[in-house]
Amino acid sequence: MKFKYFAVALLALVAMSRSVFADQREDAYALVKRWADAFNSGDVEKIVGMYTTDALVFDPFNPGLVSKPDDLRAMLKRSVSTKSQIFLGEHSTLVLSTDAVVIVVFYDLSAPDLSAPNADAKPFGYQGRSSFVLVKKGDLWQIAHQHSSRRPKT
Repeated sequence: MKFKYFAVALLALVAMSRSVFADQREDAYALVKRWADAFNSGDVEKIVGMYTTDALVFDPFNPGLVSKPDDLRAMLKRSVSTKSQIFLGEHSTLVLSTDAVVIVVFYDLSAPDLSAPNADAKPFGYQGRSSFVLVKKGDLWQIAHQHSSRRPKT
C-alpha cells in the first residue's frame, strides 16, 4: 500500500515538473525574442541590460571573446549601425535547472548594403545559429553566455 501512495505521489511530481519546465522554456525564450526585438530597433543599452555583468559572448563578426559590458556595448554598436535585422527561426530549449536553461536558435540576419549609392543595392544576408545560456536571478532571466556562428550549408 505504501508503494501505491509513493507511485501516485511520484507521478504527480513528474506531471507538475513538466508543467514547470514548460513555463521555464517559454519564459526564457521570451528573453531571446525581446533580445531580437531590441537588436532590430537598434537599442544597444536595452540589449546590454539583458546580459549578466560577467557574460561571455562569441560573435561571428568579432574575432575575440567579449566578456565585459563595455566591450559588449562596443560590439553591439557596430552590429546595429549596419541597420541589420534578425529573424528568429527554429529553436529548442534544454532546462538545466529551475534557474538555468540552454536555448539554441537558427536565425537569418539581413542588412542593406550601406556602401551602395541607391536603394536598389543588394542586401547583405547571413544565416546563423546561436546558443544562449540563460540564468534566472530573482524573477529576471539574463544571458550568461552566447555563441553565434554561421549556419553551415547543407
